[in-house]
Amino acid sequence: MDIVRAESLLKCHRGWDGFTLGHVNLRLGPGEILGVIGEKGAGKSTLLRLLWGFVRPTSGTVEVFGLTPHLHQIEVRFKAGFVGATRGFYEWMTIREFLKFISNFYPNWDESHSAELLRDFDMDGELDLRGLSKGQRLKLALVSAMGHRPLLLLLDEPMHDQDPGVWLEVTAFLRQIARDEKTCIVISSGVSDSLDRLADTVLMLKRGTVLHCAPSAALKQQYGMSSLEDIFRESVQKASKSSRRVNA
Repeated sequence: MDIVRAESLLKCHRGWDGFTLGHVNLRLGPGEILGVIGEKGAGKSTLLRLLWGFVRPTSGTVEVFGLTPHLHQIEVRFKAGFVGATRGFYEWMTIREFLKFISNFYPNWDESHSAELLRDFDMDGELDLRGLSKGQRLKLALVSAMGHRPLLLLLDEPMHDQDPGVWLEVTAFLRQIARDEKTCIVISSGVSDSLDRLADTVLMLKRGTVLHCAPSAALKQQYGMSSLEDIFRESVQKASKSSRRVNA
């Protein structure tokens, strides 16, 4: 069964700019990693919010584990994890206390697994949250999102403002859980090369418009480029030229 499925998914935002995401078509199975690439305002967070059930689509369909996310939020979240672009922690807690608090929301929380993840990231459970670095905060967010062994992990620009060393460590972790745990991962990024060695499939967005949704290897072969960032910029230029010809 598909972990994620979207068909002609469209989300229109009310407001002066009339921003619209779509149409998006996706099918993701166990262990697949989708990279969502675009500039600020491209619709990356909107897509993740649709998958998480925070918002409902304007038209089209979206299913996670065969369920409509906004109608089955609890069922989806018991089987999925989410790491947002902003990470709010209770600063007076220790890491161990925070994970204990999070575990109360998941009947299937695996305490031994969360402890193992902490060890993998070389993090001391007795550390106070107020003293954590940006990299440690990202790692803690990952542990709290993975403690119930989700089959789907949604990550909203996790590499933003992170040190390269931290991102290399996290990338290795994500590859491992996709391979060994068969966790499906949807991860968004600004326009950079940070997903070059991670994403199996790439969804490129420009102001809500889908430029590409294809295997990253196929895109690299098609464009004769090894960098997803270069492919994105080339795609934007082609789309702009095509739009100018239509409007001429």
